Amino acid sequence: MRGGLPVIPLSLPEPSNSKPRHFAWMSLALCLLGAALFVEKARGLSEHWPAPRSISPLEPVSAHVGPVQFALPENLIATAYQRRLARSPHARFATLRLAMAWPGLTATDMSGQGPEGTTLLIDLDSSPGRESLRARLEPFYRRLARGGELAGPDGLKMLTLSPRGAEATDLVAYDPSEPDGFIVRCRKGTPTGTAVCHRAFSFAAGLELRYRFDQTLLPDWRRLDSAVKARFEALRVGSTAH
Repeated sequence: MRGGLPVIPLSLPEPSNSKPRHFAWMSLALCLLGAALFVEKARGLSEHWPAPRSISPLEPVSAHVGPVQFALPENLIATAYQRRLARSPHARFATLRLAMAWPGLTATDMSGQGPEGTTLLIDLDSSPGRESLRARLEPFYRRLARGGELAGPDGLKMLTLSPRGAEATDLVAYDPSEPDGFIVRCRKGTPTGTAVCHRAFSFAAGLELRYRFDQTLLPDWRRLDSAVKARFEALRVGSTAH
């Protein structure tokens, strides 16, 4: 003691017998324990979390195309992107593309493809902004046609637009009995390609319906055109055709 005060010896504490490797293993064990607790907590929350609503491809979705509302099975819509959009409430489209198999006008597979010659590709377009085939028949197609009118299937008249001997074929077929009746333009780009016919008509005020089909279906044009019109009248919300 100095001056009556105790003297505290200054010395470092004795080293513990623990090794740095033991500390590392202890830290790893704590991390694993924390992760296990987190997973268990998340599992408990997921049991009470509402599952997202799944929509059957056959379940109708509501879609507005321009001024017209349709209730149609999702699997009629040709593209995956538009199918996703149609699942949202009050979905609206400027143009909606659908794919249907002939003759039942039911869905093809979800890629919009079907057996050759049976798939109709259909566009509902609220802003067509184009002149109709009928309006172009007299001033353009008759002047461009090679030769005169030819007799077509089931009462149709046909105008050949492609030059003689050309590899591509191009023709217009129309019903002469009605001023605003059935008319299509059918084209084949190559000798080995498929001839595809394009049909368009006004479905409602502000909405045009266009569909494409294999030219082999042209002899059945009356039944085809009537069935397409009836099918979309049935899908139209508020229609008496349901």
